[in-house]
Amino acid sequence: MVATAIALGDLVAVGGIALGTYLAWLLPGNPLGPLRVPVGVAFVLVAPGYVVTAALFPGRGSTLPAPTGRLAPASLSHLERLVCSVGLSVVTVPLVALYLNYTKWGIDSQSVVLSLLWFVLVGGAVAAIRRFARPPSDRFRLPVENPLGRLTETRRVNLVIAALFVCSVGVAGTALATAGGGERFTEFSLLTEDDETGELVASDYPETLATNDSAPLYIEVRNHEGRPTSYTVLAELHRFGVVDGEREFTGRTRLKRLNTTLGPGEFDRTGVRVSPPASGAGERIRVTFLLYRGEVGKQPPVGDAYRSLHVWVDVPARGGEA
Repeated sequence: MVATAIALGDLVAVGGIALGTYLAWLLPGNPLGPLRVPVGVAFVLVAPGYVVTAALFPGRGSTLPAPTGRLAPASLSHLERLVCSVGLSVVTVPLVALYLNYTKWGIDSQSVVLSLLWFVLVGGAVAAIRRFARPPSDRFRLPVENPLGRLTETRRVNLVIAALFVCSVGVAGTALATAGGGERFTEFSLLTEDDETGELVASDYPETLATNDSAPLYIEVRNHEGRPTSYTVLAELHRFGVVDGEREFTGRTRLKRLNTTLGPGEFDRTGVRVSPPASGAGERIRVTFLLYRGEVGKQPPVGDAYRSLHVWVDVPARGGEA
């Protein structure tokens, strides 16, 4: 039992780092505190490549010459495993992102983090299976028994090189972990249905609408904030009048109110039927959609909206004259 735990200790640790990073990422704020940088570096720049390396080289190898006519089993030193882990991580992460780009999930923080988690867990399972397929004496394991006691001069040099390598990776990883992580925003779109294909498009909005008619519009909210976010969406008709030769806001009519909470990368799409009031005949009305973060009052100021969209609609006067 102890031997099994030692043989799988490195894979369990890597899997635990990946799972812990994902769970901490789901929580609001920064639950990892100062550990955010080293854990993030290990998750992105070490864990994916480590499980690939462990699967490709499951044996501990031997320092003894192989019998005549036979090839020695493939093995890596600890320094070589570290270098391969980082190198393969640098290759693997972009490939995962490229794959996601051609799926319905796309590339965002949620899909990338979740995909890397599954990659590490599945890769670790494959590495464990391959490792236990070898004889117990030839299974790779971390040098937990007096790892410094038998260091030769060459190994000491390798250890220094490895330490410098880890430091350089840490500096690069710190820059990545403490960076803004790209622009964080909420995508707010206004869509209509194409008459020919039936697909939703961001064009061909209604320009004229009678008081006894209505038109469907669709509002889409997509969260790119990198964290779960609550939204309030208001669909309104805004009327304007001319005062002293200038157009001024005179009133608002609520069409629909929507409250939703979206996780990173999630989106919500809602249809709204727009129908001008009878009192708006002969006017030019602005159909406005306001997006607020969090809960707001019954009549929040238009200027406080986080995002806003609008289209102008002419409402013919009775009798068909504008």
